[in-house]
Amino acid sequence: MVNTLGRTVHRMRPPGGRQLRTFASLTAAGLGEAVLPTLSLIALVRLTGSETSGQVIFAQSVATVWFLLCDPCLENAAQRFVPIEQQRSGRGSALFMRLIHLDVAIGVAATGLSLTALLTARLLEHVSDEFALMLALAIVARGAMASYGTAGAAFALTDRLRALGSLRTRCALLSFGLSLGGLLLGGPLLYLAGQAAGALVMAVVFYLLATRGLVAELGPAVARVRLPSDMVAFTVKTSLGTSVAGISDSGILTLAGLLGGPNLVTILKIASAPGRFYANLAVPVAAMLYPRIVRAVTAGAGTAPIRRDIARTALLFTVAGAATLAVALPTTDAVIGMAYGAQYAHIGVVAVVLLGAACVKGAVCWSNVLPLALGRPGWRLAYLSAEGVMLLGVLLAAAWTASGPFQASRCFAWGALAVAVLGTGFWIASLRHITDLKCSDFR
Repeated sequence: MVNTLGRTVHRMRPPGGRQLRTFASLTAAGLGEAVLPTLSLIALVRLTGSETSGQVIFAQSVATVWFLLCDPCLENAAQRFVPIEQQRSGRGSALFMRLIHLDVAIGVAATGLSLTALLTARLLEHVSDEFALMLALAIVARGAMASYGTAGAAFALTDRLRALGSLRTRCALLSFGLSLGGLLLGGPLLYLAGQAAGALVMAVVFYLLATRGLVAELGPAVARVRLPSDMVAFTVKTSLGTSVAGISDSGILTLAGLLGGPNLVTILKIASAPGRFYANLAVPVAAMLYPRIVRAVTAGAGTAPIRRDIARTALLFTVAGAATLAVALPTTDAVIGMAYGAQYAHIGVVAVVLLGAACVKGAVCWSNVLPLALGRPGWRLAYLSAEGVMLLGVLLAAAWTASGPFQASRCFAWGALAVAVLGTGFWIASLRHITDLKCSDFR
């Protein structure tokens, strides 16, 4: 009985100092990547108005959707297959280098193709000069970020997530400074140019630090390695899943621009900011869970450590979500009014509902990495496809039935909350079935 009690206490012990420092570093990075762009967005809206800022946001969302469709999401494949290859042949670093070089090549090709299409559209006078320049700069900025995910995977593979958080924070500060400086000096075009310049600098820094650290940990990539036989199918499914997930964010803004114009885009962008802040708290936890689950599966440790980590994560974000909503309910109107201007204060009701949706989804943030770590990306793809279709349907219904941009945004927010509740219930109900499967089935 004493031994049983000891094991129970051991399992329920709080995270160690090292884990907390890693979480703090990744959380600071996530909040910086959410807060700093929001501050630059506030400056953009205040200096240019909702019409011009809506065009900028629309250009960025179009570029993001394009690269979501082109991005093979090799970071997920790297985190799953590099440890397996390292254990099997000792050539994990060779596999990683092949993956990141492929990611860079795809990003360059996608950028070139999109710029060529944009130039053709401009010559045919389908877009104006100003919007063509906005979209071109947004494409360059997004294209430079193509290899960010795979580079970040190198930090997870070498247990350097704390260093990754610090690097992301510094890069977010650089991008903020360049974009805000460009806005103050030359308006929206230089705002986008600053973001593009920052993205190019960060791409080089991420690549160098990621590859050097991984080679130092796993050894030099001295021999070529063949891609694992099941990696292509895994990558296709994870890429489709990530593309569908992106539609829930940037795709929503793109569709909002087509249905409701710049004003609806601006309202949704502002109102979704609190939810994005909260969602960024879940990102570092998922980033820490992914390699832990992969190591448990690779080592054949069974389902007990996986279930324990999931239970801790769900409890943490249930409490955090309730506390966040308790603070946000009485304060959001005033905060938005002070930040964006009194004319936007009424958007607070939309922001609170979208924040509620983010809090509900946060309780199952582990669902974004558990299927991937278990080698079942199809589960994630099916869920995200259903979620994306429902969100797009909600936006279409809101835009067609509401009397104006604000009413449409409010209807969409309540629909998004309903979708979040349904999705969370699905993952909770499915968890026992998923974790009852033997870990050996996934290796």
